[in-house]
Amino acid sequence: MVKDFLVNNFTFLGKYKRWMVAFFDSILTTKATYSQHKEDEFIWNTLQQYDLMGSVYIDIGANHPTDISNTYLLYRKGLHGIIVEPNEELVKLFRKFRKKDIPLMIGCSNITALLKFNISRTPVISSFTNDRDVNIYKSVYLPVMPIDTALLHFEFKYISFLSIDVEGLNYEVLQGANNTVQKSLIVCVEYDSEEEKEKLTVLIGIGFEILAIYGCNIIYLNKELKSKKKL
Repeated sequence: MVKDFLVNNFTFLGKYKRWMVAFFDSILTTKATYSQHKEDEFIWNTLQQYDLMGSVYIDIGANHPTDISNTYLLYRKGLHGIIVEPNEELVKLFRKFRKKDIPLMIGCSNITALLKFNISRTPVISSFTNDRDVNIYKSVYLPVMPIDTALLHFEFKYISFLSIDVEGLNYEVLQGANNTVQKSLIVCVEYDSEEEKEKLTVLIGIGFEILAIYGCNIIYLNKELKSKKKL
C-alpha cells in the first residue's frame, strides 16, 4: 500500500503531518470531539456537573496534543493539567500547542527504572514492551516510574480526569497509581481484552462505578468525590 510505503521510507513526512494537524486544530473552531470514540464529549458533559476549581487532568500516554486526544477538548474548554508522554517529538508539540499544560517526558508503570522505549513509525503504537509489532523507528532508554511518584510535588485540589492509554502497560500503570486514582473524579482506562477489562475493574476497586464504555475505554466515576457536584 502507498501509505505503508510512505511510512516506512519517508518517516519525516509523518512528523510534518502531525505538526500541521496540531496547528490547524489549534486555530480552528473547537470541535465537538477529538478522541477516538467521542469519549471526550461524554467526559466533558459529565465534568460540567462538578465544581472544577483547582482541579487538573492527568493524561498518561497522551500521544498527539490534538489528534485522538482524550484531553484536548478539555484544554479548549479551559481546563489544564499534566501530560505524560515519552516521545520527544510529541512532547515538543505539546509545548508548542498546549502551553498551559505541563508535559513530562517519562514513562509510567508500577516500577522505577530505565526502560527501552520503542518508537514506532506510527507513534500512537510506540511502547515500552517488546511483545508488540510496532514497526520500530528507533529505541531510546527513558525513566519509568509510578505516576504516584511523578506527582509527589505537584499541587492541586483534585484530579478532574485521569486518562490511561499506554500500549501494553495499562494494568501496570494503574498498579502504580493508587494515590492518584483516589484523587481522581473520572478515570478512563484503555483495555486490550475482556480479561484485562475485568482485572482493571477489580484493581480500581469498589470505590468506583463504571459510567460508560466507549470502544476499548472504560470510564469510571469516583463515588467519594461526588461531593464535588454543583448544588
